[in-house]
Amino acid sequence: MGRTVILGAGELGGRVARLRAAAGDRVVGHTRSAARHPALIADGVEARTGLPDDRAADDRLLIALPGADRQMMAVAALRNRPPPARVVFVSSTGYYGAPRGDVDEDTPPGTSDRAQRNAAAERAFAAWAGDRGVIVRLGGLYRPGRGPLSALAKSKRVPPGPPDKTLALIHYDDAAAATAAALVHPDPRPVYLAVTPPCPLRRDFYLAATVILGLDLPGFDRPRGGPPAVYDVRRLRSDLLAEPMHPRWQGALVPGPAS
Repeated sequence: MGRTVILGAGELGGRVARLRAAAGDRVVGHTRSAARHPALIADGVEARTGLPDDRAADDRLLIALPGADRQMMAVAALRNRPPPARVVFVSSTGYYGAPRGDVDEDTPPGTSDRAQRNAAAERAFAAWAGDRGVIVRLGGLYRPGRGPLSALAKSKRVPPGPPDKTLALIHYDDAAAATAAALVHPDPRPVYLAVTPPCPLRRDFYLAATVILGLDLPGFDRPRGGPPAVYDVRRLRSDLLAEPMHPRWQGALVPGPAS
C-alpha cells in the first residue's frame, strides 16, 4: 500500500490517518503536541511531533493545517526537498470570500484579506507541488459538538452577517473521505471544491439554531441582494465522494458535547 504522512493529524487529519491505516497503509501522523498521540496510536498510526524529516519519493503527504499562515510556513519548510509522489493540501472555501451565484473550482478568489491569504497559500503550495499536488477546498466543518451550532452555543450570539449569504458546510466524515480519496486517486484534478449542497442561507441556519438552543431569535444585517452562492460539486462527486454520508445540512444542527 505504501506510506501516508499526515502533517496536521488533528480532528480532520486524524480521521484521514485512521482511514488510510484501515486500508493497510503505514501512516505517520504529525502534530504540534503529543496530546492526540494516544488516540492516533490506538488507530494504528505512528505519532510524531514537528515536521516530517524522513520523506521518501513514493510517500503520500497530506497537509491538513489550520490557517493560511501555518500552511505557508509549512510549505516554506517543506520546499527544501522535492514533493513526494502525491501531496494533498487542505484549503478552505474562505478562498472565495463572499461569493454570489454559481461557484466551482475555477471561480476566482475573493477580494477580502482572508480570501487573498488563502489564495496566496494555495499558490505557494502549487508552485512547490506542481503536478503532484491536489488542493481540496473544504467548506465549514461540523460534527456534533463542533461547528457553527457549537460556536453559537458557546457565544450565545449569532455572528454578524447578511441573512442571504450561503453557508458552505460539510461533515467531518465526508471531508475526511474525500481527502483520503484524493491521496490515492490515480489521476486527480488539481483542485476540488468539497461542500455538501444544498447549503443553507444564514437566515435559515441561525433561525433553526437559535430555536434549538433556546436563544432569542437573531437579527441580521441588511440582505446583500443578488443570487446566493450555489456550489457546484460535480468534480468532487465524480472523483472523490460519489455519495456523502451526511447529505443534509440539518445535520449541523445536532447538539453534542463541547469539543
